[in-house]
Amino acid sequence: MWIISFFTLYMSIVWLNFLFFTDFGVSQKRPKNIPTLTVAVPAYNEERGIEATLRSLEACDYPKNKLTIMVVDDGSKDRTSEVVKGFIDSHKHMDIRLIVQENQGKAAAVNAALFSAESEYFSCLDADSTISCGSIMSMLSHFEADQKTAAVISAIKVHEPKNLYEKVQRFEYLMAVLMRKIRSTINTLAMTPGVLSIYRTAVIRELGGFDVGNITEDFEIAMRLKYHGYNIQLETSAVTYTKVPSTFKGLWNQRLRWFRGYLYNHYKYRKMFFSRRQNRLFTCFQMPLNIFSIFLLLVMIVLVSYGSITFMFERLVRVFMINGYLGSLFSIPTFKDFILSYNFKLMFPILMGTISGAFLFYLAHKLQKEKIKDFTAIWAYFVIFPYMSFTHWVFSLSQEVMRLKRKW
Repeated sequence: MWIISFFTLYMSIVWLNFLFFTDFGVSQKRPKNIPTLTVAVPAYNEERGIEATLRSLEACDYPKNKLTIMVVDDGSKDRTSEVVKGFIDSHKHMDIRLIVQENQGKAAAVNAALFSAESEYFSCLDADSTISCGSIMSMLSHFEADQKTAAVISAIKVHEPKNLYEKVQRFEYLMAVLMRKIRSTINTLAMTPGVLSIYRTAVIRELGGFDVGNITEDFEIAMRLKYHGYNIQLETSAVTYTKVPSTFKGLWNQRLRWFRGYLYNHYKYRKMFFSRRQNRLFTCFQMPLNIFSIFLLLVMIVLVSYGSITFMFERLVRVFMINGYLGSLFSIPTFKDFILSYNFKLMFPILMGTISGAFLFYLAHKLQKEKIKDFTAIWAYFVIFPYMSFTHWVFSLSQEVMRLKRKW
């Protein structure tokens, strides 16, 4: 526990130091020359939400004569195509195209749009997500600033969280934006989520498009870009909203797919570990940390659970063996008892790590101009959610070791 606490504190200090190199100001920059852009919207049974997605694209401030929207219906069994056709008929001023194909998976759907696109830049937007007005403009400015930037991603928020599952994920997404911003600054970011990521069309085509057999094709293409020496940037002013699982089953299925894809793609690009060919901060720091963090979480949960069970068992035995001990459990300890009861060599790094984590939590809210609210969800995020993640990782690791079929 002392080793784990020390490492957690050390990493908290590392990330806090990286904060000094990170500019959290909202730039609101615009590209000098507005390029052509194709937005792919892969859809499977999205009749309920796809119209809101298209309306958000309509409302964005990007010139309509420079924008092409390609909706790819990947074998939907509902009225997705009919809804899209209706939207196209009522928006003749926009270049919206519908591609209908047999169900082949998200990567194949995105590729269908990619290899049909004639634009300089290519974007992917999930059919259950919406974008803010100036997102595209601010994201495209990064490509002009750095020719090695091959992809730019947006800051993702949870759309109208209602129940506890959604509210806990809201905190997770806010923290993800903060950490991705820091990694973007030091060029160790390797994430291109489907919720509005923009790519250089020529680069993605040259690399062969998205991996059709991959269950996390957005993460795989990001790793491939890093493998070939490209950078990925995050634009915090480009805010996008996505729907998240609202049930235990929905969250379970999503995380098993995410985590298995995470493990598989690290294995696929295992040659990058400690490689000198790519960015060394990424290959020698970020990639090993990605894997070690999983191990750290698993060991920490096991030790904390063991310690808690042992503590409760010892107290239960004392209740039955020592007269009057039950009453002492509810008494307020003296300062002397408090000093003698705790191992401060262990408590100090835990306390400092907790303070550092709380500061990052506060900063994540400040960055996205969100209020810290709903303390029940906060408690669940810090106390319950790590155990859920532990379970997701254990099952994901087990399924990867047993080489069970990866499912979307």
